[in-house]
Amino acid sequence: MRSFPAGRFVMAGVASLALVLSGAAPALAAPASVTRTYAGTDAVIANPGRGFFTYTETHLRGDGSGWEPLAAADLTAAGHTLVFRIVYLEKYQAVDTISAADLDRFRADLTTARKAGVKLVLRFAYTADSDHDATPDRTVGHIQQIGNAISADADVVAAVQAGFIGRWGEWYYTRNFTRTDQSDRKRVLDALLAAVPSTVPVQVRTPAFARRLAPGNTRVGVHDDCFLAGDDDYGTYAGDDRAWLAARGATTLVGGETCDPSARSGWANANKEMAAYHWTYLNPSFNADVLDSWGATGRTEAAKRLGYRLRLVKAVLPASAKAGAKVRVSFTITNLGYAAPVQNRPVRLLVGSRAVTLATDVRTWLPGRTVTVTGTFTAPAGSYPLALSLPDPSPRLASTPAYAIQLANTGLWNATTGRNSLKATLKVTR
Repeated sequence: MRSFPAGRFVMAGVASLALVLSGAAPALAAPASVTRTYAGTDAVIANPGRGFFTYTETHLRGDGSGWEPLAAADLTAAGHTLVFRIVYLEKYQAVDTISAADLDRFRADLTTARKAGVKLVLRFAYTADSDHDATPDRTVGHIQQIGNAISADADVVAAVQAGFIGRWGEWYYTRNFTRTDQSDRKRVLDALLAAVPSTVPVQVRTPAFARRLAPGNTRVGVHDDCFLAGDDDYGTYAGDDRAWLAARGATTLVGGETCDPSARSGWANANKEMAAYHWTYLNPSFNADVLDSWGATGRTEAAKRLGYRLRLVKAVLPASAKAGAKVRVSFTITNLGYAAPVQNRPVRLLVGSRAVTLATDVRTWLPGRTVTVTGTFTAPAGSYPLALSLPDPSPRLASTPAYAIQLANTGLWNATTGRNSLKATLKVTR
């Protein structure tokens, strides 16, 4: 991930201004300013890295069958920004080296995701119908090979689930990993953390695995694949795990799917728990009985609030100024979602084609909170429309509108440019 030092402008392909952050010298001039308020929207917004996902699976069976590559047209038509991709490695249960051709298949999927403007939640597993996984040594070797294959395109990977162990890669029904000795499971998790670029979260199946195997590592999140089932999500939680996860922080990645109706699975409780544990994504297809019980109203609310939902409340903007004057800007934004953005990204005031990078970390824009972001810049001569841009931090994705954040306001988003208009113009005279 590229970092953006305070006090600099960083944007490929546009001119830059000299930014002076709020509270820094020199003293501000007194140009005319205007306070604008912005209406919110109730629309479902397909923002990057959050929401309901598109489920896909594929297989590498011993007889050569089962591989179904991703198709960009299908992913685009689904209308989701996240694609869950589980890759079954049946042919490698007893084979150490993944073939170059199969590694190329993984790379091709990432290329397809980039073309479709989506990101992948990846999981690899050895079996969908038994406990026949691979040995710990072989698993670690495969992880290193897969990591080398996908690292160059990790900017389109939203998360990697620990996978590999047991049926469906859910770390339970397993032939080669014991439940009493966790050292081999830790080897797998450590291998993933080392093989996948540090910008990509890694998720484990339960809070207990995160607490035991990676204590204090907020990069390690949780995928709850029996959300709302029974009293404990069918073994997902034990002891004080719920309190731990709630306190872990809104940027620890939590997502998954429901699996069975229960007394807890109605919409009122589902909404409460997704807010408490800061859910970012959810399978919209499984379990159908649970999701149907939420009704259209509940499903729509979940689609709106999973992950972050950033609404611009007001902005204090310059209306006119003299060239060379130090101009102050201020933005008030509230997060109406269940979680904060998991990945930091630039926040830029666009003054025409010039970009002012504001000093803030969107991971601190916590759910239910309102933040104010300020900055100053030197006004250039001319007349400039003002806009706010929150592009992807990856240089390869920064100019792609599909990876930029749309604010939850009416009439601001430009899907062609990936910018949010501020409905204001700065006029600077000499």
